[in-house]
Amino acid sequence: MITKFARLEFELFTKPSHSDFLRDHQNWIHYAFKWYEVLKQLNMDNILAEKSGISGTHKILIVDHDISFLNSVENFLKVYAENIVTRTAGNGKQAWQILSSSSVDLIVTNLNLPDIDGIEFLIHIKRNQPDISIIVLTEQNKAEDQKNLSKIGYFHYLDKSAKLEILAEKILNVLKESSKTSVHGFTLVNFLQLVEMEEKTATVIVRSKGRIGFLYFKNGELINAESHGLIGETAAVRIISWQNSSTEIQAVCNKDRIINTPLMRILLQAARIEDEKDSSPTPEDLMEEAVNLAKGLYFKEAQKIITSLLKMNPRNIQGWLWYSRVSENKKSISIALNNAIKMAPGNKKILSEIVKFNLVKNKIGDEWIQRCPFCWTPLEHGVIQCPYCKSYLMISENIFYSIQSTEHDILEKAVDRYTKAIDRDKNINAHYYLSLAYLNLKNWEEALNQLDKTVKLTPKEPYYSDQLRILLKYMASRGAPATQEKYLKEKSDNSKRLTDGFERKKILVVEDSSTTRKVITITLGQKGYEIIEAKDGLEALSKFNEMKPDLVLLDIILPKMDGFQILSIIKNNPDFKNIPVVMLTSKDGLLNKVKGKVAGSAAYLTKPFDPKQLVKTVEKYL
Repeated sequence: MITKFARLEFELFTKPSHSDFLRDHQNWIHYAFKWYEVLKQLNMDNILAEKSGISGTHKILIVDHDISFLNSVENFLKVYAENIVTRTAGNGKQAWQILSSSSVDLIVTNLNLPDIDGIEFLIHIKRNQPDISIIVLTEQNKAEDQKNLSKIGYFHYLDKSAKLEILAEKILNVLKESSKTSVHGFTLVNFLQLVEMEEKTATVIVRSKGRIGFLYFKNGELINAESHGLIGETAAVRIISWQNSSTEIQAVCNKDRIINTPLMRILLQAARIEDEKDSSPTPEDLMEEAVNLAKGLYFKEAQKIITSLLKMNPRNIQGWLWYSRVSENKKSISIALNNAIKMAPGNKKILSEIVKFNLVKNKIGDEWIQRCPFCWTPLEHGVIQCPYCKSYLMISENIFYSIQSTEHDILEKAVDRYTKAIDRDKNINAHYYLSLAYLNLKNWEEALNQLDKTVKLTPKEPYYSDQLRILLKYMASRGAPATQEKYLKEKSDNSKRLTDGFERKKILVVEDSSTTRKVITITLGQKGYEIIEAKDGLEALSKFNEMKPDLVLLDIILPKMDGFQILSIIKNNPDFKNIPVVMLTSKDGLLNKVKGKVAGSAAYLTKPFDPKQLVKTVEKYL
């Protein structure tokens, strides 16, 4: 059998060229049936067939803050499915340590994690280990969470309150659905032909030189493809033309049809590209590079590439469109848009750019032009609000009550654009404008988070620090409402970090409002303190014993137990009684102040508070 296989491989690859071979339709049919018979003899049918059950040992990771829930699921699965090895993690940090040191086939996770935002955790997994299947446990079946997750990738959902039998069945079904097989010893073209002949529904994952592509088949027909921002037929041709690729197959297809071209024609296109390809980048590659540079706000570099492409092909419509977006000269913008609309009079993107330009062309001079970082509208330098999308372009104390957030689609696309730009490189401007996009969407916590990252990247730049100060002051003094229940909490460095020769002082912040915690964390973090957060009394006492803070900021009104009970427990412990506790509450009554003093609190701060007063109080006791 091996000899027959090797002889057929020799026949196939001694053809004059791959594209010549494909063009000879009769020969292709002849060899296709040869392949089919040989692969059947090699038992490849079993590789491609959807399995009725799962075989072999499968490793799953369950992530949840509820230890009793983890133990229940783990014990139940030991009895229910002997071929499943279960590992558990109580928080995101533990989970990522497990994923970094060992492989798993499936993750079952709650979004409500104590040390990291659940959605951010899933983004990190999809970015670094995209092939792992994930079941998301929803405690209230929130549609908003599912909407946000759908932008990241494909997930399975299950209500956490479901019976253990239902969860176990869900795990088995997902493992069955995502069973994947690496395919070795076959060219990608031959393998795709076999998928077509067998009329399989599957996702073929292709990797080559750090690139990854997905080819989606339904009943043997190629219906969709995607790779690094490309979708549809363009992506399929690009993927199939890759050399030295490895192939994986998953017995699931979750995409809608956007490809109607037969597989044979796409294979011919890919073969022609491969036959004609040299070491130089193609115009398509250069255009893709220029667009990514423009989206990352590297306008000069993008303009240089686009100019060279337009010299080679003056009828490059996409080139003229993007040239209009990166040009700093009013006349150049006008010329670029006129050229583009002549070649594509009905193009909606070009018409939209013309509307924006006409809106502002009489207000801008020929000197250097600013761009709206969200909708690309040309602007005079120093403008603080875009006249087209109405977004604010900087933070000032006057904007918080006039933010309209009318152009949600534009702002959400900007969020996606700048998130990808940050993934590509260390881009300070992208962090800053991502924070402004969230601000215009009234997502105060994410705005604060991204602006904090911007300041950390450029600690010596006073402009960003001033912007952060204004936002912190507003959120602290006005009590800005959170638009998300969770916030992105940066993981603290567990190793002992030193500042100016001294160990960083640790402050435990016990506060049930995620917004207030975030404001306190950033305000004190800028002063070099290490912040430990807790959202209720039980979590506070657990972290108190574990971390032994140097000071406690303690809210009075908390779930499960109030601040006075926690204070009493701390002060009755001889090991902790000398740790200063600052009470933090929205109540301003004399009785509470007296009660706090009697119980042993060091000071009392009333919400809303001034960040400067917070720092002054903390420094007094540390």
